[in-house]
Amino acid sequence: MSPQVKPNLQLIYVSNIERSKDFYQSIFEAEPVFTSPRYIAFSAGGDALFAIWTGGQTPNKETQRFSEIGIMLPSNEEVDLLFEKWKTNQEIEVIQDPVDEIFGRTFLVKDPDGHIIRICPID
Repeated sequence: MSPQVKPNLQLIYVSNIERSKDFYQSIFEAEPVFTSPRYIAFSAGGDALFAIWTGGQTPNKETQRFSEIGIMLPSNEEVDLLFEKWKTNQEIEVIQDPVDEIFGRTFLVKDPDGHIIRICPID
């Protein structure tokens, strides 16, 4: 019998592991579940992980990104509440204020290495 194959790890390359750990610890309001000198993982619920890693190529902030980190919240109202909280945080760069899309309210921020984070309601 073959094992069930499902995505359960989102891994991004970061240039400064401590700076990125502090950033994600702050926005997730959670401690990492695993820490090493070059790799840190946070629980994404169930058996899924979100991890940061300095073991790969250093990210270039000028490189166009073709993917996003998604944070899905229970409602449009919670998307707006989180935006109000984050827009006053000097460590978070807002790149798109909340707008209504076909899937609901959404806004975009960047992490310290330029990775785009989309906040939206649960599909």
